Amino acid sequence: MTAEDENELHRLCDMLREVHHTLDAGSPLREAVTKAGFGLSLAFMQGHRSKIEELTLGVGRPLDEAQRQHLRMLGIDPDGE
Repeated sequence: MTAEDENELHRLCDMLREVHHTLDAGSPLREAVTKAGFGLSLAFMQGHRSKIEELTLGVGRPLDEAQRQHLRMLGIDPDGE
């Protein structure tokens, strides 16, 4: 992991820690935030930062036709109908 990766991981984990402290102990959301931090740390340590960045950029964008066809092949209606 590069120094830049480590700095980014610390920045993101600091934000997750802030959210964590606002949630009630025993809350499923608090558990999810904790596990997200561990997963993020593991991904960064294994050199997957670029994949995380790529996935993050794609969140919320419309599916292309190949992705829509893949979902249909899996029996999933991409339009949710």
